[in-house]
This record gives sequence, structure tokens and C-alpha cells, in this order.
Amino acid sequence: MLMRKSFLTFLLFLAFLIQGCAVGNVYKLSDVKATLQASPPKNNSVAVATLDKRDVIVSKRCPPTYIGMQRGGFGNPFRVNTASGLPLSDDVTKAVSESLAIRGYRAIPVTVSYDLTEQKVKELLIQKEAGRSIFIMIKQWESDTYTNIGLTYDMSLMVFGLNQALLAETSVADTKNISGSFLNPPAAAREKVPEAFRAVLEALLNDPKVIAALQ
Repeated sequence: MLMRKSFLTFLLFLAFLIQGCAVGNVYKLSDVKATLQASPPKNNSVAVATLDKRDVIVSKRCPPTYIGMQRGGFGNPFRVNTASGLPLSDDVTKAVSESLAIRGYRAIPVTVSYDLTEQKVKELLIQKEAGRSIFIMIKQWESDTYTNIGLTYDMSLMVFGLNQALLAETSVADTKNISGSFLNPPAAAREKVPEAFRAVLEALLNDPKVIAALQ
């Protein structure tokens, strides 16, 4: 009987630790750098904007900083937000802009709010008079971590020229399960969610149509 109580106490203590780690958890996405295959031409300026149209954001059920859930010891969920404290769309724009800059492009980040229309975002991009414009739309992005990490995403990317012509368009969408950690799920998620984020950006930016449009 004593052994059983000790075991139950241990389980409750472990659950408390895991639950405690979940509170206030954040994922660092803004500093992610994608490896790009495109090479800049002479007129190498690229304006970048990201529009967040996730249902949970547009409906205001979650703040624009929301990126997923971390579950405590009893499966109780806690929201996970961006480590930057900025909207996810800003993190995407920063990550893409800095990845382009590393490759040699003159990147021009354009900050836009989730309540703007697609047409308004295009107009803001055009105003920058860049050689190319990248318009990313987030239709879904949500991680859900208990022990392993569930990840659902749906994102699209368009490349426009100076004359507003659509030069390339691509999208990526998937629901996957990523191996996590039993002992420290939050720590595993903080490492693996940004890795998955980078892979999604690379899938968009390294699409052959996008590469051709940016060169």
C-alpha cells in the first residue's frame, strides 16, 4: 500500500512538473533562417509581406501571436505564442526577409495586419517598388504538444513583378506527427517546431517556379 501511494505521488509530481513547464511556453521562430536556392539578379530588391488568415485569428479567438498548444500532465492545454511577442505573420516576414538577405537579396519587410484584405496587402507591396514582391498567406499553423508534437499547416506564397504580374505561385499543407520527448516535451517542442517551420519556408521558397521568378 505504501509503495502504491509513493508511486502515485511520483506520477502526480511528474505531471506537475510537465504542466508547470507548459505554462507561458514560447517558440522562437523569428530567427529561423531558411536555406535558399535562388540567386539574386542585378535588380535584387524583394518586398516581403505575410497575411495571417487563420480562422482562430480572424475570429479573434486567439491573439495573432498564437502558434499552438502545449499540454500539461493531464492533457490540459496551454497556449504557446511567439517568443518575439510579435504576430506570427511578422515572424514569418522577418525569417523570410533575413533568409533572402543572407542569399544576397535586398529584402524589404512589409508589416501587415490580419484584418487587411489581400488586395490591400498587394497594394502595400507595390508601393515599395521592389523588383519582386513575395506575398505569403498563413491559412493554418498550429502545433499541439503532449509527448509527441502534432503539427498542422497550410501556407501559400506568390511572387509578383513590378507590373503586378503574378510570376509564380505555390503552397504547402500537411498534418504530421513529430517525435517529441516523454521527460521534457516543452524542450523538445521548442527545438523541433522551429525546425519544422524552417522546412516549410524552404519548401515554399525553393519551389522551382519560385526560384525562377526570383532570378
